[in-house]
Amino acid sequence: MKAFVVATVCLISLMPRPIDAEDGSHGPPPQGIVVDTVGGRPVVTNRFPLRGGDAGAWRLVEELGLGNVAGDGPEGFGDIRDLAVDPTGRIYVLDAGSKEVRVFGRDGAYLRTMAREGEGPGEVRYRGGPSRRTTWRAPGQLWIGGGQQYLVVDTLGNELHRTAGRRYPGMFFPGEVPRSSSVIAAGTDGSLFSVEYVIAMESPDDIGVSHTYVIRSPVSADYEMLPGDTLVIETRNTVEIGTGGEPRATRGAGAISVQHVEAEDPRFVWTVEGDGTLWLAHRSRYRFDKLTFTGDTVLTVQVGDVPAPPVEEPEFVPVLAALASSSEGWLWVQREESEAEGGSTWDILDNCGRYRATVSAPVGLRRVEVGASGELHGISSDELGIDFVHRFRLRSEVGTPVAAEVCPF
Repeated sequence: MKAFVVATVCLISLMPRPIDAEDGSHGPPPQGIVVDTVGGRPVVTNRFPLRGGDAGAWRLVEELGLGNVAGDGPEGFGDIRDLAVDPTGRIYVLDAGSKEVRVFGRDGAYLRTMAREGEGPGEVRYRGGPSRRTTWRAPGQLWIGGGQQYLVVDTLGNELHRTAGRRYPGMFFPGEVPRSSSVIAAGTDGSLFSVEYVIAMESPDDIGVSHTYVIRSPVSADYEMLPGDTLVIETRNTVEIGTGGEPRATRGAGAISVQHVEAEDPRFVWTVEGDGTLWLAHRSRYRFDKLTFTGDTVLTVQVGDVPAPPVEEPEFVPVLAALASSSEGWLWVQREESEAEGGSTWDILDNCGRYRATVSAPVGLRRVEVGASGELHGISSDELGIDFVHRFRLRSEVGTPVAAEVCPF
């Protein structure tokens, strides 16, 4: 498949007369927006200050916490790498320290352990590192793995399929099946989304180019990932050489040689939507482009006048840490915050691009998964490095529901 480079696209056009749009059908009206049409697509501009107030008196309320400092029992986690949540609310916690997946009910009750370390049926090799992920795929599959192996199990841990990845020097290039990628989400059509990092050597002076690919793969009836559509999210030069980090690949004379480089701070954040689109943003600015996997921009949302991303690397100052989206199409924008600040903060936009709220959790969260009706799961670590799992819910003080709105475009 052809890869589309989207990270350097400038979206400019003549602006027609703006349309003011507000919707008060669900409680207090959200912030006003201006909707323009640029190149045939809507551009939504929010008119609230970057650190401005709250549109609907929303807040995050913690509903569930898992973990303990003593390290005892099923809630004594060692090194949580990822989590997944199924439609019933069961939580699947991938603990690389204990080398297993633990399953908890919606009420937090421990249910079972699956995918233990090993080579037998239903077992996983936990060699790898931070790329190891776990992803729920309807109607009843959990995809566990990353790097050199994927295991597909049912809700009881029974093995459905096993995929062994290529050994290095095998690498991914657009059009191939991504055997060493990390599956990060599943689409409503059953497709899987994965991310692949490749650093290709461009000169004998240890100067490489880092490529970040997101791949949407159909899945066969026997749970095999098939070649799919590919987007290049980011392409950057890199010169730092180390013993770990992401693989560096050089292709020549039909062979691929591999070294390793230290992973650098990414400049872009993204999240995938279940319908097969993707939100992309430069970390230095509040502008979000919704893309198809053919590289077309179908919607742009921004906050005020957004400057162009910096050209010089020393000028890069991140304000965004991550993106996440819900089944209603609401976009959760996590702010970049120092460790000293503690906690974590999100600016929330609805499916029409309207600013709805700024909310905070008392703990820093990673590997966040946003569910329906404002449900948010994430992993935190305390000052001793002990991991915990949390479930928060977005609630409005005036009863405003989290719902897909009718957009004025």
